[in-house]
Amino acid sequence: MISICLMVILRMMFIERVTLKRLAYLDTVTGLINRNGLDRFWNQYPVKGNMAVLFLDLDYFKDVNDEYGHQAGDQLLKEVGWRLLQVNHKGMQVFRIGGDEFIIMLPNSDLKKAELLAQAILEKFKRSFVIKGHHLSITGSIGITLRQDRKIDRLKLMEEADLAMYQAKKMGRGRYSIFNEDKSSYGHKSEIVPKQSVSS
Repeated sequence: MISICLMVILRMMFIERVTLKRLAYLDTVTGLINRNGLDRFWNQYPVKGNMAVLFLDLDYFKDVNDEYGHQAGDQLLKEVGWRLLQVNHKGMQVFRIGGDEFIIMLPNSDLKKAELLAQAILEKFKRSFVIKGHHLSITGSIGITLRQDRKIDRLKLMEEADLAMYQAKKMGRGRYSIFNEDKSSYGHKSEIVPKQSVSS
């Protein structure tokens, strides 16, 4: 009897440890992988290889928090996370790294695949989000960077994707931009979703 009880206790402790470890890599709002999970992804990814990084930032998110409150903002983030997971691209990994910022990794990618993924993501923003009875029209801006057959520098890739994302915002939001080594010349990309404001 004692041995059975001990086995049950040990099993429960094991399950609890596994659960806590898993939760350490999950974002509590969206259920997506968090920044800790992103660090683990980088640590496990081969030093060399093809990798596309997409940096997604929501447009007008602050307006939602200001007008409807942080609970509505959290619900919006959750809905965005759910729509991102609906995008079906083989091998993609979605992370929420904080605030209204998301990182999408696409291993073994080329520029065409990365652009198709960006377009598919922006398509998800065409339909308004229903949050607490309000229809909110929110867009997203995406920056893309790509490394092919070269050593992957995670910090450099993140910085490049971030710069390209801000360029997309400058171009009118609701679109994506591709990082160019010549920072004065970014990829010119058509707008996928017209610029919109928060509505109810």
